[in-house]
Order: sequence, then C-alpha cells, then structure tokens
Amino acid sequence: MARTHLDFIKRVVATIRVTETDGLLTDRSGDGLTGISGEKTVGLLQRLARLFAGDGGACYVEIGVFQGLTLVSAALEAPALPCLGIDNFATLDPRGENKRIALGRIDGVGAANAQLIDEDFEAALDGLEAHLGGRRIAVYFVDGPHDYRSQIVCLLKAVRYLHDDAVIVVDDANYADVRQSTADFLAGRPDFRMVFEAYTPAHPANMTPAEKARWERGWLNGVNVLMRDPDGMLPGMFPPTNPDRTLYFNEWLVHRLRRAELAPEAVALADAICGGDARAEEKARKALLNKYEIWRNAADGRYPDRNTFSAGLTEGRFNEVVG
Repeated sequence: MARTHLDFIKRVVATIRVTETDGLLTDRSGDGLTGISGEKTVGLLQRLARLFAGDGGACYVEIGVFQGLTLVSAALEAPALPCLGIDNFATLDPRGENKRIALGRIDGVGAANAQLIDEDFEAALDGLEAHLGGRRIAVYFVDGPHDYRSQIVCLLKAVRYLHDDAVIVVDDANYADVRQSTADFLAGRPDFRMVFEAYTPAHPANMTPAEKARWERGWLNGVNVLMRDPDGMLPGMFPPTNPDRTLYFNEWLVHRLRRAELAPEAVALADAICGGDARAEEKARKALLNKYEIWRNAADGRYPDRNTFSAGLTEGRFNEVVG
C-alpha cells in the first residue's frame, strides 16, 4: 500500500515537471477562456484533473472562481469528473458580472460537469458534503481571500473531505500571509507534505508589461503544491516565511481598536503623509472619511481601545457527554 502511494507521489511530481516544461496542457483561449492565473497553474490543474478522470470517487473543488478560467479548463479535461467552484462573487467584481461570465463560459463550451456553488467559502465548506455526492476532493485549488485566516480555514475545513491521494494547489503564494498559512498547516498536519513551490519576483500589478507577459506564461504570483503523505515518504519542506512577527502582532493591536475597519485607508493616508504627497494625502483622507461614514454607527459605540466583543457571552458553559 505504501509503495502504491509512493508511486502516485512520483506521478504527481512528474506531472508538475511536465507542466514546468510545457505549461498549458490544452490552450482554451480560442474558446474565450481567459483570466488572471498563470499558464502553468492552469496547465497543472488540467493535468491533475485528467489524472483523476477515471476515479469514480473523486472530484475537483476550487475556492475562488472569478470568471471561470481554472474551473472550466479543468472540467474540460475530465468530463466525467465533477468540478465544483465555490465563490459568492463578493470581491474582484466591481461591475457584478463575474458570475454571469463564469456561467456563460460553462455553458458556452459544454462543460456539463462544472458546477458553481454561489456561497461564502466558509459556509460552503461547512456544508460541502451535500454537494459531493459521496465523492472526495482529489484536486483542491485554493484561490480565495488571501488573508491569513481565510487561507488556513480553506485548508483546515477541507481536510475531512479530501481524497486519500489529494493534491492541494495553493495559488498566490507570493503573499506572505498565504505562505505563512501553508507553513502552519504543514506544521500542524504532518500527514501532508509540500511537493513543489514557485514564486515570481513581484505581484503582477508591480510588473512592467514585458515582465507580466513573461510570468503569465508561468506560475503567476506564486504557487504551493501539497499532497497527502501519511507515511512520511517525503522530507519536510516548508514555504519561506518572515521570522519577524511584527505584522501579525500589529493585527491584534489593530483589531481591538474602535475603528479597526478603517485600517487600510488609515495606512494609505499615513503612507501619503510620510511620502509628502499632498495630492495623495487629500485623496486618502477623503477615502478614510467615506469609509468612516459606512462604519460610523457600528464603531462609535465602541471603546477607544481593547474592544473584546465579549459582552453577553457566557460566564461558564460545559460541553458534556449526553447519556
């Protein structure tokens, strides 16, 4: 049994190596499938979907559909493999059109095995059993919110649904929060190992057009690939993390403040002030005050600092065995 699983690990690693060399398995851009994932990321998902195509107990699940590029690309490579995409389309959708685009792409190419779950990712993971039809997640693509908590929740809440040979592909691993959550997951779950990591020198937003074009052909904005390895056949391998915990400590300092929800706008204002940019300062100040109007009613009744949000919680409660 252990030897069989080792052989499968080697097949996955070989699949990643082929992807490193060849990129996309099938170029679907002619079918209108475009997006913001690197070609190697899409190519790996295509190959992994095909790897599990004959497994009647397997399925593909992704967090973060956007406009359907990865979901549809994977589904088309394995028509018998159910492919589920979870997204409530609450972000990266200023015109409110991403769900329509994703559904149009599913229908347009006849990807009948692709299904959208229009829910918040955490709620969807809590009730995912109802959508799996007894199958287990064999390919799990994590590309949802990239804050630390969302990332670790995506990993932890999926474990109970994972296939024995599950492969997890974590996108946007350039972000420090993403790498930290992956490292912490691996530290707490020694039955999983990282089998591959790749990063780009910057976020696409900070690249020149030529740089962006180059990295779009690769693992755009980084990737971590994990696998089940209950017998510890692979050595421990962790993504690089920042040993300075200042930013994480600052999260606690910010979250307890009265107007914590204004933190991004406050930091943007601070950046403008420190940079001596009067025009940027005025723009940031307006953005901060606009955000304040949204949160005014909720925030004004709080303490200036050390808000614990514990009022009304139990003073003592037991969890006991019944019977």
